[in-house]
Amino acid sequence: MPDSKLDLRKYCFTEGVSLRFQILPTIKELGQTLMQVNVKVKSVFGVKMFALVVIRIPVPKQTVKQVSKSHQVEQTIMLPIDSLLWKIRKFPGQTKPTLSAEVELISTMAEKRFWMRPPIQMEFEVWEKRGLAILPRAGLAHMRSGAK
Repeated sequence: MPDSKLDLRKYCFTEGVSLRFQILPTIKELGQTLMQVNVKVKSVFGVKMFALVVIRIPVPKQTVKQVSKSHQVEQTIMLPIDSLLWKIRKFPGQTKPTLSAEVELISTMAEKRFWMRPPIQMEFEVWEKRGLAILPRAGLAHMRSGAK
């Protein structure tokens, strides 16, 4: 065991990076107590590949209940306090499923609540099937508000 601090190398790639997914979120506030979230996720990788995907969409702290309506992909929804979390085990390549949910909010005393939308987070591992071998390719992406 070394006595000193061990520093690992850090890399920053700026060329030759291909995006594996395109995310198109639509968040609508329907009145004071209801919010509708629709997320179109397009996989840009090949048909013979699949991905393990985790998408985390922030919601306001006044959230009471979250209900998912998506039936296009097999998914697991977890309900942490501050975000809507979709876990998709086998996301197929060259598809465009839509994930949707309704978020019920507590009615607040103030007429207009202030909610600064944090970025959407996405973690994924893309796997390729080649005979008996499966090759992993991993990534982590953050989408900032207002980013194009």
